[in-house]
Amino acid sequence: MKLQLAFTSSIILLFLSAPAWADAVVVIGDGPERMCYVAAKTGIDSQAGLDHCTLALDNGLILHDRAATFVNRGIIEHKLGRNNAAMEDFDTCLRLIPDQPDAFINRGVVKLSQGNALEALDDIQKGIALGPSEPAVAYFDRAIVYEKMAVGAERQAYLQKAYADYQRAVKEAPEFAAASAALARFRVVPRTRAS
Repeated sequence: MKLQLAFTSSIILLFLSAPAWADAVVVIGDGPERMCYVAAKTGIDSQAGLDHCTLALDNGLILHDRAATFVNRGIIEHKLGRNNAAMEDFDTCLRLIPDQPDAFINRGVVKLSQGNALEALDDIQKGIALGPSEPAVAYFDRAIVYEKMAVGAERQAYLQKAYADYQRAVKEAPEFAAASAALARFRVVPRTRAS
């Protein structure tokens, strides 16, 4: 039996207008790089967080923390609507560590906000394949991309992919309220057979 997914379009439009989730990268130090991480993770006091990120990058950091700080600063830049600066930070991280999964995922989030769903999907899938620090967030972000792509003849196929990714996000992090809320918007209906 094939299943068909249905959802309320007015709710989905409201939900999809919100930005995808960011995936901050933990740093080892406890100086400005830590404050940069906290600002990226919580979204609290973004401007001060941005200043901490820049200060940390001006200091000597080990490679992991330097790359992570570029990701975290990129997240803050994106939250502030500075997409070009965010992309530069994610690209810089990927030059330092070419297989940094969270840089790919967050770069995909920026591309999605710029209306580039196919490029966003490519980056987010690379990040998922590399093992992101927060898999639930990665699957959630990919589900949002699939929903954005759910138009025309491929609508049903993309909705099924989105539904599966929301399920995976909830499985990875049962307390992830946004993923549970997104999943609740779907209604699985058995497809009737033509007589």
